[in-house]
Amino acid sequence: MHMRAALLTLAAIAAFSSAALADDGEQPACAVSRPVTARLVADAGELQALSGRTDILVGNLSYMREPQEDAELASGTVLFLKGASGWRAVLPSNWENEVGVYATADGHGLAILTQRQIEGPGPSFTFVRTSDNFATFTCTLIKFPDALNQPTWNNEFLEPHDLDLKANGRGMLVASAALERTGEQPRTLWFSYETRDNGRTWRAPRVLKATREAPRGLYSPTMRSAAPALVADLTAHAASR
Repeated sequence: MHMRAALLTLAAIAAFSSAALADDGEQPACAVSRPVTARLVADAGELQALSGRTDILVGNLSYMREPQEDAELASGTVLFLKGASGWRAVLPSNWENEVGVYATADGHGLAILTQRQIEGPGPSFTFVRTSDNFATFTCTLIKFPDALNQPTWNNEFLEPHDLDLKANGRGMLVASAALERTGEQPRTLWFSYETRDNGRTWRAPRVLKATREAPRGLYSPTMRSAAPALVADLTAHAASR
């Protein structure tokens, strides 16, 4: 790798780390908009649609792609959203990849969990919620429990199991961590986080005795599927820019 590219990569990772490890109350870099270009669409790799949505395509932007300047500006999961004026691109949380996408039945609301995936999974989730395709949004850092990676770092992290929010703003995230510590039997720890304001803030995690589902609300997990016609429409739009 050329020296300049290496320095840019280090600078980009440092910039990401400072956002990902932000103190409580500090806003992560969320809902970052990028111009829709032919290069961006190509860089996003295999694009897929979300179940129940005919106006969104999901892709991934590698932080190692060239030119490195582009990777610095936009890396991780990217959403292409189609509206009345055409397509636009939004990164739910820059430099992070989605680990769960949940949608409302009315086709307007999205709740997304992202996580750092560079050099191994990161120490937190970022929760991003929008009810109007990112015209407005909320964004919160959800730090992992202190019980993980004790007494030293052991590559322990949470995986989301279930998430839902009710119309009154109350909701829950249920997640688990697989522990394989030296001298101990492998085990799984379960945790829940609760919110009363639609995910703007989350209470400290509670330890669960076993897995459970989040109380039923407005959101359901989404599936991915190929959408060649939608991809062709996005590609044509990008080529005309």
